[in-house]
Amino acid sequence: MSSGRGTTPSIAWTGSGFAIAWQERNADEGDIHLAAVDADGNMLREEVLEDGPGVSSHPSVQRDGQRLLVVWQDLDGAGSVVRGRYATLEGAAEGAAFDLVMSGTAESWPIAAASEDGTLITWMDTGGSLLGHLDSGALSSSTPLEQAQFPAVATDGEKAALIWTEGDTLSFARPGHESAPLDPIAHQGVTAKMSRVALGGGDAFLVWEDIRSGAEQIRALRISAQDEVSPETVVSRGEGSANWPALAWTGHGLAVAYYQFRDGPPGVFVTLLSRDLEPMGAELEVSGGATGRYPAVAWTGQELGIAYAEQDEGIRLSRVSCP
Repeated sequence: MSSGRGTTPSIAWTGSGFAIAWQERNADEGDIHLAAVDADGNMLREEVLEDGPGVSSHPSVQRDGQRLLVVWQDLDGAGSVVRGRYATLEGAAEGAAFDLVMSGTAESWPIAAASEDGTLITWMDTGGSLLGHLDSGALSSSTPLEQAQFPAVATDGEKAALIWTEGDTLSFARPGHESAPLDPIAHQGVTAKMSRVALGGGDAFLVWEDIRSGAEQIRALRISAQDEVSPETVVSRGEGSANWPALAWTGHGLAVAYYQFRDGPPGVFVTLLSRDLEPMGAELEVSGGATGRYPAVAWTGQELGIAYAEQDEGIRLSRVSCP
């Protein structure tokens, strides 16, 4: 999908194909590219969303109504600027890129998601993180998450979910309208970073990197619609460091992708879990034995699309059918 220097992809299903955004480092250290890919994996269009002289990175793409929204960060001195740009579902850029907010940290890592209650965005800042609401490409309000790190939002198209880490606590909330207060559920005793969340079947699935055993593990838990918290499950296998979880609900189970070091360079693996977080079927190595990192996952209704970065080959797309 890209040159050999593409990295950290994000993927979304548009209804008829995939939208894949990534950081392209071919011309300089960071531009933002967007590709439209059909359901069979053929690239239809590639668009440069940001190619300025600065370092742009960590894009997040999602469907927002009848168009796409891509957000990313630009380094700015010791901090960063959270920026965005709209595109059609066919991958054509609409309008100019716009600034959303300044962050005091060089790692703001924005993530956005659209639900019936509006478009949400999270990012990191000095002293914590924030949850914002977007309105036509502008930040209409924001809620501070004191001392929060690695926030993420997700949606099932109707409702939204929010996750973040804070010390030894993993927190979850269901954001509503802008004026609605958050009522977080706390899960303590973790050593969490890189947290992610997905909604499915009325439940919320929380997945994160955990280092309490010494090496990074991918762990997961489920929070029911009645706010019942399941026991934790270790998703990654073996003792090798496992990183960068990505997840999608398939309608029958949870797909968790991550990269892991197993007796050599890292590869990208996908595990399918039941609602009760039990393994379903065999684990898959979707990077085909090549060195792969930074997976992102989307569910089409029939199969999974997994975008990842392959060393010296750039952004790759693997498709996985789920009988």
